[in-house]
Amino acid sequence: MAATMLNLSAQTAGNVLACSNIVRDLSQNSQKRDVEAACLQVQTAPKQLHSLKSSSLRSTSYKQDSSRKRNSSSRITSVLEAQGRRTASKHGEIIKNPAEALMEDFGNLPSSDITHSSVTESADRLFLWESIPKLAEAQTFSVYELNEFDRDSPAFLEFSTQTVNKVDPDTGAQVHALGDQVPFTNKLYDGSLKLRLGITAGICLLMKHYPGMGTPEMKRQQFFFPDRYETLMTWYFGDFGHISGQGPFVNYQDTLMSITGGVGFFREARGVVRLHNISPFKFFYTFTLTGIPELPKHLTASVVPPSESAAAISEAVACDPLFTLPNFTN
Repeated sequence: MAATMLNLSAQTAGNVLACSNIVRDLSQNSQKRDVEAACLQVQTAPKQLHSLKSSSLRSTSYKQDSSRKRNSSSRITSVLEAQGRRTASKHGEIIKNPAEALMEDFGNLPSSDITHSSVTESADRLFLWESIPKLAEAQTFSVYELNEFDRDSPAFLEFSTQTVNKVDPDTGAQVHALGDQVPFTNKLYDGSLKLRLGITAGICLLMKHYPGMGTPEMKRQQFFFPDRYETLMTWYFGDFGHISGQGPFVNYQDTLMSITGGVGFFREARGVVRLHNISPFKFFYTFTLTGIPELPKHLTASVVPPSESAAAISEAVACDPLFTLPNFTN
């Protein structure tokens, strides 16, 4: 066996050397066709040599592809592939944020709530976000969720069949218990409260009631209940798409929810959202996400500090086109 392997190696080396000599001689005589024929002799080498050559070619091709400059319409499927790619200058001119440019195009399209065909088009165009470069580093933005009492929300569904923990020991009042549910949908505004973005939608599943918890200010609020919920919810941003999250919602303290997925601008989003409960009808969210395009101006305006007096400007509440996201979710 050893002798056979040595003979095979010697034969392979001989073939390669012979091919090299032939190529050299024929090249000197400028006989191109004969050179190509001579090179075919290399294919008689063992399969290991062919495999190694193919692997080397694939590696070289990949490196050339990775280093080649992509244009703004290239498709990015990995957040790491686009790490560090941000709006840059070219020949002294500022290149427009690609997310803002796409939103301008969306703004010229029909509203998504008129006909069935426009609704279908609205869903289809969310796939266009896949061509926008994503960033691997974390980006942060904040939004407000406001209950303006015009969406019949929330609904308290007392599904619990427990016979204990249904009465507050301090007040004697009927309280929520494990199994109760609270579906909800409210309006979504940017952090400056000057731009209507869309809506929220979700459901809270009550886990436990905590009598006596909450600050004095919270306890004075109407409909305040010191409860802990497990929450499934989605934030809708019109043509930006939407983000989904899951996690705890506690009425009397801040909590973190995990981002479970997204669509459109948020398709590759990973991260968390901090939920700050201002009142039973007013919430402030801070998202920290990776895998999204560079944040556009729609989500980076100066933030109004959260407080009970915080309210959206009248133009945004009235859905004035200049104070709404193009094709905002309603």
